[in-house]
Amino acid sequence: MVDFKKKLGKTQIDKKTDPLEIYNSLDRRSITGPLRPAQSRILSDWFSNHQEDKDLIIKLHTGEGKTLIGLLILLSKINQDEGPCLYICPNIYLVKQAALEAQKFGIPFCLLEADNQIPNDFLDGKKILITHVQVLFNGKSKFGLDHNYIEVSNIILDDSHACIDSIKSSFTVKIRREHLLYNTILTLFEDDLKEQGEGSFLDIKANIYNTLIVIPYWAWIDKKSDVLSALSAYSDTVELTFVWPIIKNQLENCQAFITAKGIEIVPLFIPINSFCSFSKANQRILMSATTQDDSFFIKGLGFNVEAIKKPLINPEQTWSGEKMLLIPSLIDDSLDRDLVVSFFAKPAERPFGTVALVSSFRTADQYEHIGSEIANSQNIFDQVSALKRGEITKTLVIVNRYDGIDLPDESCRILIIDSMPFFESFCDRYEEQCRVNSDVINVKLAQRIEQGLGRSVRGEKDYSAILIIGESLVKFVKSVRTNKYFSAQTRKQIELGLEIAEMAKDELKADETALKVVTSLINQSIKRDEGWKEFYKEEMNKIDNISTENNIYTVLQLEKEAELANLKGDNEAACKKIQNILDNYVQEVAERGWYLQLLARYQYFISKSESNRLQKSAFESNSQMLKPKDGISYKKLEFINENRIKRIKQWISKFNSYSELSLAIDSILGDFSFGVNAEKFESATMEIGNLLGFISQRPDKEFRKGPDNLWCGVENKFFLIECKSEVDDSREEISKHEAGQMNSHCGWFESEYSDSSVKRILIIPTRKLSYYGDFTHDVEIMRKNKLNGLKKNIKAYSKEFRTFNINEISDEKFQELLNTHKLDITSLEIEYTEKYTKK
Repeated sequence: MVDFKKKLGKTQIDKKTDPLEIYNSLDRRSITGPLRPAQSRILSDWFSNHQEDKDLIIKLHTGEGKTLIGLLILLSKINQDEGPCLYICPNIYLVKQAALEAQKFGIPFCLLEADNQIPNDFLDGKKILITHVQVLFNGKSKFGLDHNYIEVSNIILDDSHACIDSIKSSFTVKIRREHLLYNTILTLFEDDLKEQGEGSFLDIKANIYNTLIVIPYWAWIDKKSDVLSALSAYSDTVELTFVWPIIKNQLENCQAFITAKGIEIVPLFIPINSFCSFSKANQRILMSATTQDDSFFIKGLGFNVEAIKKPLINPEQTWSGEKMLLIPSLIDDSLDRDLVVSFFAKPAERPFGTVALVSSFRTADQYEHIGSEIANSQNIFDQVSALKRGEITKTLVIVNRYDGIDLPDESCRILIIDSMPFFESFCDRYEEQCRVNSDVINVKLAQRIEQGLGRSVRGEKDYSAILIIGESLVKFVKSVRTNKYFSAQTRKQIELGLEIAEMAKDELKADETALKVVTSLINQSIKRDEGWKEFYKEEMNKIDNISTENNIYTVLQLEKEAELANLKGDNEAACKKIQNILDNYVQEVAERGWYLQLLARYQYFISKSESNRLQKSAFESNSQMLKPKDGISYKKLEFINENRIKRIKQWISKFNSYSELSLAIDSILGDFSFGVNAEKFESATMEIGNLLGFISQRPDKEFRKGPDNLWCGVENKFFLIECKSEVDDSREEISKHEAGQMNSHCGWFESEYSDSSVKRILIIPTRKLSYYGDFTHDVEIMRKNKLNGLKKNIKAYSKEFRTFNINEISDEKFQELLNTHKLDITSLEIEYTEKYTKK
């Protein structure tokens, strides 16, 4: 072999360490060109200024080559003899993509060996190991736990937000109802769960609804030994084997949630420090899209706050790709969700893909009945691949999946985001239920929505028309109170969407449908209308990227410090951290309830009586929190001889404009629909009572006894309402269990209010009562057609305020409007319910 090094005058070739020089020296495929300007800027900045940073976040627009940047950074470290270097993806599918990318550019990499062993080329610092997040973060990690671990010098997490979701999932024990452990735990905590709501407990036991109850922390801590004994017997099963080593010695610091479908046990705090290969790495780099909020890396991955506040970005580019956001319901009232779904779900010959991201399989059913294709967890990647090849002409519906799916170019020119994202984990569902107006929850929701918006625009030159439908989603996107949680780029796109809606109203002609205007706008995007392109570019260049100081960083840091103190057994320090949050960063009453409960949990290890006092305060601040051990007294609704009209005016006056009022009512009515989560449906029912001038209460939620809803305060008339929104439309009968539950609540009402006049309503899709069931009182049924009639009349009534100044409307006019739209007391009693029939 000819030794060409002799001609160089030296036998050892110096390894290049500058990523830009490395790239130019790689044996790349001929299809690869020079680095993009954004890539060059990021790599140059990292090499000059950030090599020694322990924690670093790199934020780039979608399609700007984050994977290549990460691989070049790690190769630079290898050439500096600073290996081993690890590149982590959220899932196996993306590992394959990253490996193909490394191969294309001639970057030395390796994968786990055939027997899943870690290759020596990685351990010796010769090649980058590309793998997925579950390989590192699990109780039987190949990289080891605590002091017995493999040293890794540099780690990059690609698509790091998706990685956090995977990490949380890998630390969660999931026990299906069919597992023997389910009944063991249900029986162990039966009395404690009944105290939190006997009706909810019976629903879970009967396996009827997807009711969620959290096992009270005091019961969980007191019965820790019993739980340990039960779980350890199954520690080798698939449900526990990869989680058990992490949680077995800190079970008291876990929380457990139970539904009719299963149980989830999850640590309060992700024990990231147990994974020393990650926590002790010299440099940890997270790859993040510019539209994503990174605050959750503080607790989720133990990152320092300064790294979150000062990410490495490309200052030359403020936006990327073209998104025409369309909000049909703001263009015309006729363009409601059902109409848009009916039009776009039908099979149609289109030379490009149409995709709908929906929040649940129940929502997806509507698309399927009309003719759309539904992707499920087994076939989703095959379906997406077929879509990219142009083999799927139907609308492809993807359920509750907002990240990890790329739909570039012709694979998706029309994207529909249908309804608010749905939290799947029991932990997230509980938090959303308890913290409706919390910054933390709103940031999470905004992030999910932004992830969805980014599916169809995957590069600087990519473009798509995106339709936003569903009342709650439209409200979240449009409302000043919540759209502040989006990135500057997305806020600007929303602003343009609102402007387009106003412009489209002016284009509406008497002889054409509003839907025609929407399709015309979509065509302007797809057919590359020059006016639209220039308008979009000019407006997006006005983006103001000035960021405001956000208390969420400080709050999450304090939470992290409290959790670490709790893990060390220093619960007094943990209490001080949470008290700091309460004293300085929480104004909203319900949010105080959340932190008071957290304080009460830490206090339980110090003083059980003080913990119970704090828990009582938490429950009084927020009825979604745990009912304290020594109970609470029911507060009767007293008939207040106050004008109904006055209460309606007070409710309406909360809104600054008709537009805000209309959005709020649309959102309430959207949640007042069969198929909607029971918590949201019951909350909407209470708000409908309020907007109609009643004094409205949720006894079952607020006091853990009584019906779902109770209205009173108008002509001394009560409306007792039991809600069964999650019952399937195809159900033929009201079960014996449901009849018994209704009878129990009717008896409760009699004991509390004796002979008061009451209308008893069961909201359920069927009016046929099971042969085995009986009602002990006069009960009437509100089915779908009657419920929709009530919604329609409330909507028509609310439209009357479009042209009025609320303070100038006389009481007589208000009453006239209520009568006209059949919302007077007599109409509410007779128009919206019907008699049941006995099967």
